[in-house]
Amino acid sequence: MATQISDHLEPWHNLNGKVVLVTGASAGLGKEFCLDLASAGCKIVAAARRVDRLKSLCEEINRMTVVGDGDGSPRAVAVELDITADGVTVDNCVQNAWDAFGHIDVLINNAGIRGAVKSPVDLTEEDWHKEFRTNLTGTWLVSKYVCKRMQLALQKGIVINISSIAGLNRGSLPGSASYSASKAGVNSLTKVIFFYLQLILTHWSSGV
Repeated sequence: MATQISDHLEPWHNLNGKVVLVTGASAGLGKEFCLDLASAGCKIVAAARRVDRLKSLCEEINRMTVVGDGDGSPRAVAVELDITADGVTVDNCVQNAWDAFGHIDVLINNAGIRGAVKSPVDLTEEDWHKEFRTNLTGTWLVSKYVCKRMQLALQKGIVINISSIAGLNRGSLPGSASYSASKAGVNSLTKVIFFYLQLILTHWSSGV
């Protein structure tokens, strides 16, 4: 039986029909973002490296009944997106995400990792580059290619980057040199993208 969703959810009651791309959508915060935003009436492009892990999520969303959405078309689509891939690959994946509903209103850069817990002197170059490739470079690449398409479409949009308190000056997380530095980079990247593009951008710092 389909779940009936209220149209009085606060503060999400005015999001009906907005298209949201969520990276790292197969589990954790990413999955919850997809479910909550779908409940608010958004159309979801769920992205992750493993598309098979997104199948049940999209099926659950597509069973939802949202007041005011009666066209019967799918409201969630799964797209393969490995944010650690090269720029050309990420660009192609973003194009697939864009084509799913013809545009993207909101990007949530949620994909990220907490890697090796080691002191700064014990970290390897591989440890360092792995976290930066995922947390910072991947976030930049996805933002770059989504924002380019928004510009070409003469469309305003929203980019939300999921960061961490470890990336703030007050953050102190033992064994997190590369993680903290990469998340501090995400915070700075968010401000710079806003400066150049004047989109609505924000970063949200989770507890870890």
